[in-house]
Amino acid sequence: MLNSASHRVILQFVQSVVQNHEVASGLKQLSSHDEIVDYACSKGFHIEKGDWDEFIRSDIESLNIESRQSSRFFETNHWSWAFRQVSSWRAMLMEGADQGSS
Repeated sequence: MLNSASHRVILQFVQSVVQNHEVASGLKQLSSHDEIVDYACSKGFHIEKGDWDEFIRSDIESLNIESRQSSRFFETNHWSWAFRQVSSWRAMLMEGADQGSS
């Protein structure tokens, strides 16, 4: 189970992406959860990969089927991939931010 200190740091990172355009823009080049964790650490949010995986698993479990599919079935080389991994980041995407747009 994710401890409260780790959970708090992850939530701070997630919120930083939502509130800070510069931090959010950095997600566009990421294509794996390892890269997201490394990116968070580079921004001062010290997150362990296992804690991130647990957070993502919990986030996905809270979603309806359609949203789960959206988070899992996009190509990792598409700029929006990282945004689709966390529910509050998906909310930042405008309609049409799909596989066909670059």
